[in-house]
Amino acid sequence: SIMCLGIISIFSINGYVKYVGGQYLLDEKRNIEDIDAIVVLGCKVDGENLSLMLADRLYKGIEVYHEGLSDYILMSGDSEHDDYDEIGPMKDYAIENGINANHILTDPYGISTYDSLYRLKEVYHLDKVIIISQPYHLYRALYIADVLDIEAYGIGAEGEHYVGQSYRELREIIARNKDFLQCLIKPEAKYVQ
Repeated sequence: SIMCLGIISIFSINGYVKYVGGQYLLDEKRNIEDIDAIVVLGCKVDGENLSLMLADRLYKGIEVYHEGLSDYILMSGDSEHDDYDEIGPMKDYAIENGINANHILTDPYGISTYDSLYRLKEVYHLDKVIIISQPYHLYRALYIADVLDIEAYGIGAEGEHYVGQSYRELREIIARNKDFLQCLIKPEAKYVQ
């Protein structure tokens, strides 16, 4: 039936995105050189307070920065509207943890994973990056990077079990399908200035 075919295709696309993205996940052996920037993808904030997931991403990004893999760290998140700002608290956290403000790049228009990656290539002209996020999210981010011809490697921010993670994993299957289709079309990001 059509419904069966639909379900099969959703899970096939999910598996394909995970397979392609998974090839660029790094373990502890991080001997990659000439990285343009370490990219920390944004996540929910509550005012100035980082969500647990975002704090884990920043912690890992700062750790990788201090390993000397790149001179720059790019915070990409949603600060599109005046009443919601992911970038400010991300930058503050990095500075508080010993990163020189001059080495922090900020992208306030990373309003989706796709837009973050599109902009880091087309607006920031970064060609070789390390992306930091939770492993379940990295598959999709690395898949998008691959399609957009960005040489990207992922390092997972592993934290404790996050509340609502089962729901997030389910939602991610839909997001992988959405971004798979988006990557066939390759539209411009919402903001390209």
